[in-house]
Amino acid sequence: MNENRMIQLHPLTFLEDKQGVLIGRFGTDTFAVFPEDGAALVRKLQEGMGVAEAHSWYQDTYHDEVDMDDFLQTLRDLTFICDVEEKETKAQKVSGQWLGKLAFSPLGWLIYGAIITCALWLLYQYPQIRPGRQSILFSEYAMVIFLGMTIGQIPGILFHEWMHMLAGRRLGIPSELSIGRRMYFLVFTSSMPGIWGFPIRKRVLPFLVGMFGDILWYSLLVIVAGAIWINTGEKTIIAAYCMGLAFTTLLRFFWQFYFHLQTDIYYLMITMLGCVNLQEATRSYLKNIWYGLIGKKNMMVDMSKYTERDHQVARWYSFFYATGWMMMTGMMLYMIPVAIQLLTNIFLSIFTGEDMKFWDSVVFLSITGVQYGIVFYLYLKERRNKREIRNLSMEQRG
Repeated sequence: MNENRMIQLHPLTFLEDKQGVLIGRFGTDTFAVFPEDGAALVRKLQEGMGVAEAHSWYQDTYHDEVDMDDFLQTLRDLTFICDVEEKETKAQKVSGQWLGKLAFSPLGWLIYGAIITCALWLLYQYPQIRPGRQSILFSEYAMVIFLGMTIGQIPGILFHEWMHMLAGRRLGIPSELSIGRRMYFLVFTSSMPGIWGFPIRKRVLPFLVGMFGDILWYSLLVIVAGAIWINTGEKTIIAAYCMGLAFTTLLRFFWQFYFHLQTDIYYLMITMLGCVNLQEATRSYLKNIWYGLIGKKNMMVDMSKYTERDHQVARWYSFFYATGWMMMTGMMLYMIPVAIQLLTNIFLSIFTGEDMKFWDSVVFLSITGVQYGIVFYLYLKERRNKREIRNLSMEQRG
């Protein structure tokens, strides 16, 4: 290898790992674990050492041979090498990084502490504004409740994801906020490409700050309700509405403890525990226990497709997984009285209510029926598709 050509690499991150060195392209989710000698070779190339010179350095340092063409092809497959057409790239400050740093500066934390303290004081002084499950029924009209709770939660969800985005920008990650949909619901999502390239201690805040955002949002709603109560001496419709939104914010906060879902806490746990696909590994582990109990060992999942760490942690994480289901079930049972009261009011309005309440209840039941009808249709369609795939697979084997 006489040609000492230069290789231009994208900005890369290097993170010590139990199995070697985790190298990733900054600002993306492209990562790979390299042995220490391989990582050292990548560093030399990144520092500007030519290919032939790097090859000689590797031989002199490790007294071993390396296929540079194959090694460079690996880097190219990982998109670590800039293409010929690409301009030279250098790490640049991400747009809005200053805002992320300001949001989590000592001044920012001081402001957040003042907001939460004020809310706690109001909750202590004025029990009347403490949000509860009955707070959702802030109006006598079902459609007002439905639209109010549906639309009113959007800013809170946006704030949750916005806090994730700011925490990512603070680290220099090109985190983004986007709008999408799940089925027919509008949702906001945040992405933090490259977060796995940072040390564990730096990932904690970006993962958990959304929950802290929920606490802040809850506090702000309590402050608004408290201010109205202090000024008017009564719980107006606006104050009641804020209390209803505050309660739904609490529901979203506790949602993060549903361990059977991939929530913010789940991502923190796999980070701290060094897992890759703990959720699916846990499901497979529990399935195998069930298949073993009913004597269908032929249906057991091959756990070798998961990492050893995932398999190891899944054994005790299954208790958290079950706890998540129990918490969700408990929350549903807790909300049953509200649902019963709402439905009772609706049917009473249909048979004995005035015209406004009558049409309000009819429209609400119609919209609700359409929603659950779509969900039921999609469920049946999914089952039918699975059945067709299973029958086709059996025909092919036959």
